[in-house]
Amino acid sequence: MIEMLFKDAAAEYMADKRKRLRATTLEGYESAIRCHLISQWGDREIDSITFEQVQEWIDEFDHAGAAEKAYKTFRQIYRWILRRHQLRIWDVTQGVELPQKPTARRPTLTAEQERTTLKAIVGQPFEPAVLLGATLGLRRCEACAVRIEDIDWRSGWVHVRRGLHVVKGEVIETGCKTKLSDRRLKLPRFALERLRAIRGARRSGRLCQLDPNTVARRFASYCKRHELPHVPMTCLRHSWATISLESGAAIEDIAVALGHTTVNTAMSHYLQSFRTVVARASDMYATAMER
Repeated sequence: MIEMLFKDAAAEYMADKRKRLRATTLEGYESAIRCHLISQWGDREIDSITFEQVQEWIDEFDHAGAAEKAYKTFRQIYRWILRRHQLRIWDVTQGVELPQKPTARRPTLTAEQERTTLKAIVGQPFEPAVLLGATLGLRRCEACAVRIEDIDWRSGWVHVRRGLHVVKGEVIETGCKTKLSDRRLKLPRFALERLRAIRGARRSGRLCQLDPNTVARRFASYCKRHELPHVPMTCLRHSWATISLESGAAIEDIAVALGHTTVNTAMSHYLQSFRTVVARASDMYATAMER
């Protein structure tokens, strides 16, 4: 048995993880440690923390999302220390119950609304990122990171293989979020033609010259000033998935295009309107029975 304060365990954990984790992931851990863990557990001995105390701590959170983030970071550090130092103590994170998260209802655009907005932003500095995000279902970081070299300008196939992030005020490029996020997607003809015009004579470099935060801020501001249909950049991804599904795309194909590991992820996080889908299935059943 060793005597170790939780704040020392957290410092040791972060020192090890800086060798192999992405800067964006590290920033998330550092935020949770700074905002939630050190004030609660910093001066506590690791072996003095009990299951009941952890559960009471989680129950005190006002927001389920914050509770989940804090708990998962605590669990990562706690279990890592147990393994690293071969501590033979009970894992107090086992069996902790998190608060029920409310169902997220993310706003989406209809196809008609999206057409209106894409036509209205032509020529704006943020247009390439918005166009890529809307027509390919990309994450904001992915849309901002697409380079001219990533696109087959004859066929419209785009290799999505990196993300652009702002970490502590610095713009950095990273690899894809997961292995399946490194994928190839096909631009619709209208988007390919517009991106050709935006590219001009350039043969290399990012299509959008703005960082993700600036793109999101300017896009929202422009839509508000001109009273355009608008959702946050992240929700353009949800819009793409919902429009595709309601137009007849298979949920499995949508999950692959989004870079998800399971179909359930696509269904639970991005697709909220199933009336069209259910109606289509019912019509197919009715047609079969009528035969």
